[in-house]
Amino acid sequence: MEKKFLFTIFLPIIVIIAYTLIFHINPESIVLKINPYFVVVFFLFYFLQIGLLAYRDSKISGLPISITYKARLFANGVGLIIPGALGPDLARAIFYVKGKRMGLDKAFSISLYESFYDVVVLSVLFLILIWFHFSPVELILVLTALGNIILWIGGIGYVYGTSHKSLNRIENIIFSIKYIKPLQNAYLNGKGAIKSRMSNPVLTTLSLILTALAYIIQSIPFYLLFNSFFFSILVNTTYQVSLLVPIPSAAGVAELALTALLPPLLVVQIRILELVSFAFGLIYIKDIKLSELKDEVKAVWRTT
Repeated sequence: MEKKFLFTIFLPIIVIIAYTLIFHINPESIVLKINPYFVVVFFLFYFLQIGLLAYRDSKISGLPISITYKARLFANGVGLIIPGALGPDLARAIFYVKGKRMGLDKAFSISLYESFYDVVVLSVLFLILIWFHFSPVELILVLTALGNIILWIGGIGYVYGTSHKSLNRIENIIFSIKYIKPLQNAYLNGKGAIKSRMSNPVLTTLSLILTALAYIIQSIPFYLLFNSFFFSILVNTTYQVSLLVPIPSAAGVAELALTALLPPLLVVQIRILELVSFAFGLIYIKDIKLSELKDEVKAVWRTT
């Protein structure tokens, strides 16, 4: 298990080294030929974008922005190692639970609902922009974006349409299974938490606007490199969609996606900056107490 964990951590580094060898990139040029102003602005706008999404998350969750800001940073760090709902989404939920702010069932449901906006808005932006600069290499990202839109809208739509105080016929069959039945109340509570927020049109509209604005803000630093706001958003959304591919740190996929748009040296420079920015969130791992998480899991599963 430890070997797999270490491999996951070093995988993006291994891929970057292999990429530099394949494209004959001088390691010194990665540092010496990078625009220093771009580096500074990149990190400033990364934290600004996190702040905007944290503000949205605070409106959705009802928690202080100081909590949602840390949660989002931490989730990004965890996403370097564990992609998908078991990574960033669960990481944010753990932060929400900390200090008995809310139960794990409600926290995880809210975290998933936040990801609904992250993924769908990003995917729509990418699909709109990519057709102006389409390359066959990007086909995997197009399919990834389409698949995520369909799955997330379908999943959230199902939750909204079936959020009642009791299970439907299919759910009754599923929760009749011995090891799943203890999760029945948590499942119903989670669906209720999502529906109550979806039923608020002001919150829904605000969440869509803030999410789109966050991705646009995150793209601004790239204007220093390309002198084109349109292309800057395309590069940023292309990279972010590559992270939806269920591979730790999108190792290999991110490099391939950016190569269709940028020269190899710039691909490596941007990739390293993105990895470093996400890694900042791991400083909050010390704030997580496993004993608290264990108690919450027991409460949800109704075990003793």
